[in-house]
Amino acid sequence: MARKEPTFGQLIGYMSDIDKSDEQFNVYQNLFARKADAVEAEFHENAAHIPKRKNGNFLYHEILSISKAQKLDAEEQKRILRDIAHEYARRRAESNLVFGALHDDHDEHLHYHLLISANPRGESKKTRLSKAQFDKLKKTLETEVLRQYPELEQRVVINKEAGEKLSRKGAERKRRTGKTPERDAVQDKLRAIFTGCASKQDFFTALSEAGFEFYVRGKTLGIKDLATSRKYRLKTLGLLDGFQALSDRIELNERAKTERQAAMQAAPEPESTKQTAEQATPTPTETPKEKAQHQAAEPTPQDDLDARQTRRKEEIDGIRAERKGATKGKQDKQ
Repeated sequence: MARKEPTFGQLIGYMSDIDKSDEQFNVYQNLFARKADAVEAEFHENAAHIPKRKNGNFLYHEILSISKAQKLDAEEQKRILRDIAHEYARRRAESNLVFGALHDDHDEHLHYHLLISANPRGESKKTRLSKAQFDKLKKTLETEVLRQYPELEQRVVINKEAGEKLSRKGAERKRRTGKTPERDAVQDKLRAIFTGCASKQDFFTALSEAGFEFYVRGKTLGIKDLATSRKYRLKTLGLLDGFQALSDRIELNERAKTERQAAMQAAPEPESTKQTAEQATPTPTETPKEKAQHQAAEPTPQDDLDARQTRRKEEIDGIRAERKGATKGKQDKQ
């Protein structure tokens, strides 16, 4: 899957999750660094050579997967898959930066996440493969892997319609016409949904709009066509890998969203924002009773005038009393 933004750190963080990845099996191509932050810095430095262009690709996120063999040691399976990942990276983009991480978080399969730079190291021109070239690369590598590593117990997937199972009537129709109209239509719709969704909400909305319903029965994942009430297992449609890629993408996007929200909550609020918030805070509205009490507590101009007159009257009365007392004193002396 191509990405239009240089989200190297986000993807490297997901790929390096200690609960899923096994660091000793990491894949490095044209990279000097081994620590996650230093690997991210190398990818950013290399991406700086790419001319700025609207909707241009910065990286590719691709997945290699094998089902777990019953008779082969788990560590040996990982070593073989690492060799396959190295060979794939060399054929896919020999001069580009490649970081790969092995995830062993599923019971039935192992898979590699590969982060591939859009441009060769230190160059501005991007690496491009046509669809035909890309398909040929995958089919050729699968053929060689099946021949070289029979102990992996893998089945042909890419060189035929992966995992598709047909009824006898369906197989006969396909032999005669090359098509199974109803099944093919369901496959096409689901492929478009799996590649076009970025969140759980997008996924379930797209299913609903297409007239489908997702169901889980034990370890079986499937789709129900609401128009015909017919159920299709993703495994029989050959769409398990596509669904797994969708699940990984959704998980990665949700993790990035959570990290952004945490960063926003941790960031201090700017002073200008605080002042604006304070200015925007409405003054509480007083009830008529509270307003009357408030007005009664505050002196009015009339109250102020009455107070001054009262004080003046008290001063005059005091002066008169003093004069009266002085006159009486003189009379007593005489």
